[in-house]
Amino acid sequence: MSFNDLDEFPSYYQVKKRMVELSGVQLVVLDMCINSCVRFTGPFFHHLHCPECSESRYDAALLQDTQGVVRKPRKQFSTILLGPQLQALYRDPEKANEMDYRRDYTHHVFEKLRQNDGVQDVYNDFFDGSEYLEAVQTGKIKDEDIVLMTSIDGAQLYRNKQSDCWMSIWVIFDHFPDTRYRKKYVLPGVVIPGPNKPKNLDSFMFPSYHHVVALQNEGLRIWNASTDRSYLSNLFVALGTADGPGLAYLNGLVGHHGKNGCCLYCGLQGRHNEGAPHYYPVLKKPVNFDVCGSNC
Repeated sequence: MSFNDLDEFPSYYQVKKRMVELSGVQLVVLDMCINSCVRFTGPFFHHLHCPECSESRYDAALLQDTQGVVRKPRKQFSTILLGPQLQALYRDPEKANEMDYRRDYTHHVFEKLRQNDGVQDVYNDFFDGSEYLEAVQTGKIKDEDIVLMTSIDGAQLYRNKQSDCWMSIWVIFDHFPDTRYRKKYVLPGVVIPGPNKPKNLDSFMFPSYHHVVALQNEGLRIWNASTDRSYLSNLFVALGTADGPGLAYLNGLVGHHGKNGCCLYCGLQGRHNEGAPHYYPVLKKPVNFDVCGSNC
């Protein structure tokens, strides 16, 4: 390779720009608290300081030197909108054809139910469930719609250093079960940089869900390269998932270390060691265990 070839090699910026042009998928970069408390969106959109820790949203020195003209965010995070990613999938004939799995499987399930007098004898996938089938029967989910699952979790980026970087993903249930969870089929949603935990997760998820709600109201324009058809598709978010700590962020409950961590479902009360704040869902009381509030 000559020096001229090296000079013509595209820069990182040029590569990113070209990828956006080809895919139509672009990052939405938004301001956040320097301590990862909140994202300045929704009720916090016009805030100049974090409502949790009172840290300045912008570089205070630069803001003062320019008499408030230059507002440089101290920290930002990225949201990758779902709609353009789904549209990009359908522009590939092979990928678009794979998205027909849910429609074909659903028709197969209803045919089996007709043959068996409405009795479901085999459950192989989410689409065998009664709530999904009822949603199809009532018209909430149609053949050309897209059924999704969202999930969020924290990630440790360094082996020997605690980190609380949080990420959300979208899983497309219209794919085959043996492929829908593979890395190349899972779509990224939100990346919240650490090292601190977000204190108001809703503020970080707001742009992503606001986008999804808009698509649910207006429909997502799809060009299907497999059938050479253009149509409006509605998004149906079937499940929101996370591990124990993540669910506490999603549903606002006390979490798995609370005394009634499963209070909405099984009513199981946790137990804790004397003087310790964390409860654990222990079914059987240990021998010689006598702690007030944990003996039931």
